[in-house]
Amino acid sequence: MVRSQAPQLEAVIRKEQIWKLGGSSTTMPPIELADRNASVCFEEKWKALRDLASANPDFTPLEIKAFYFVGLMHDICRSVEVLMKSKSAWPELYLPAFSLMSSAVDILGRCISGNATIQVNENLRTGFWYLGNHQPSSKLPAKAITEVQFNAKLLESQGIAYTVSDLVMLRNYASHGQAAATKLSSVDNMLIEEFRDLIGGAMETYWTQLLRSKAMCERLGVAMINPHSNRAEPLIKTINEFSAGKSAGGLFFDLDWKVG
Repeated sequence: MVRSQAPQLEAVIRKEQIWKLGGSSTTMPPIELADRNASVCFEEKWKALRDLASANPDFTPLEIKAFYFVGLMHDICRSVEVLMKSKSAWPELYLPAFSLMSSAVDILGRCISGNATIQVNENLRTGFWYLGNHQPSSKLPAKAITEVQFNAKLLESQGIAYTVSDLVMLRNYASHGQAAATKLSSVDNMLIEEFRDLIGGAMETYWTQLLRSKAMCERLGVAMINPHSNRAEPLIKTINEFSAGKSAGGLFFDLDWKVG
């Protein structure tokens, strides 16, 4: 009997913990995505997460997924800030911080392309390229970038030019070590700092595109993001921040990614 009641008791405790965080707004009206009813993978899980967060029941599964995506991105980027403010940020924690930041780029690329698989490299290529080349009024972003784009300069930091190829290779090196990297560019201690505004701007643009493009909504719907069944904090954070007037990009511009 005790064993069969444990999951239910755990869920009640979890919900109480969420309410201690302030809960999410139950009055915020549904956002005007271009296609708020687009098909969503793991639809029942998104509905369950909405209920766990005590969010507005009028939110569709796609809207819940969109909120969760923004909150998840911010959670990752906030963790990068924690590493960057450590006394060991440079050089000991710098590559781990870059690897963590690249996880956010992976998720962004996954949503942009509508990648329904677990593959990562294409997400990274698409995500890094989007950071430096997004335009709110442009046509729908390509699901995959060309080899020319892959090898084109994306940004420069302290006189060092970085291509998408360089950044993907650096991510592989930081995450997996030399076994997954055939070449590696120099790394400077201001590189990660360059990405804060790039990610903030990209998130602002991406959210605008969700409001304008049904195809972008469809891609988000099928993108492989499996919600953590008892962790509603990313969802709650986004709803509360949006309710307070924060924009999707504004959540990221407030981060401090300087070393030390």
